[in-house]
Amino acid sequence: MESPSLLAQTPRVATQPRIPSSVFEGLFVRGLEPNSHLARALEAEGYDPKCPEVEYPVQVWKRCVALARDLAYGELSDADAYRILGRKLTEGFTNTLVGRVAAVALPMIGPARVVERLPRYLAMMGRPDLEVQLVPVGERARRITIPDVHNRPEFIAGALEVALERAHVQPIVSVEDRSHLGFRLLVRW
Repeated sequence: MESPSLLAQTPRVATQPRIPSSVFEGLFVRGLEPNSHLARALEAEGYDPKCPEVEYPVQVWKRCVALARDLAYGELSDADAYRILGRKLTEGFTNTLVGRVAAVALPMIGPARVVERLPRYLAMMGRPDLEVQLVPVGERARRITIPDVHNRPEFIAGALEVALERAHVQPIVSVEDRSHLGFRLLVRW
């Protein structure tokens, strides 16, 4: 029999995030409105827009986003392509059943609260594992550290831009830092 102290010291294997089908629908069905070539390619990567599963492993999400980047915006730089995909995600997600619920409050709560609710929005999108750090930089800016190793910072920046635009401001979201552990954004409005 193992001692309780030994069990407490055994490192736990981190579970990989699972992304809800509403997020896939938001980007790949409502945001991008895929043509038959993209739809077939997404299906080959594990996501069938015509027959969605309840949720998907984050690895399927990453492969599908990278595929969409190449097929839809292959002529753009990575930074520009992923920012557009992030924008398409939020635009499309707000047209899903789950996304409409979150989007209705954006114009009423204002930009500061939109940014403060970022951890909640990320959890809705299958990422409750992220411990987001928000640091005020005056009244109209926040420095946000996100320990996300699965999404590009420009992708999250683009998604956040649309959410803030729905709060009736013109945001400037820049990537300040990136590493193998995540990234830091500066969000101004």
